[in-house]
Amino acid sequence: MFDNIPLTELAIKQGGYDWGMLAYAVGYGGSMLWFGSSAGVAISGLLPQARSITGWLRHGWHIALGYVAGFLVALALVGWHPG
Repeated sequence: MFDNIPLTELAIKQGGYDWGMLAYAVGYGGSMLWFGSSAGVAISGLLPQARSITGWLRHGWHIALGYVAGFLVALALVGWHPG
């Protein structure tokens, strides 16, 4: 799970990444953190409890589990093709 802007910039500078897997990692992974998306920042402005790490771990652990499972399924179906 990585924030989308710095990881995408790093990938463009270095080259040799599998762009499909990178898009999954930065699109889903960056958005599952409250500060990783505009919607997350907006909702945390209205509901400050949305920034709670303990609340996220208690009520949102399944999101990270789904992210990892989806990444592994995509990797198994499509494979790894850097270039």
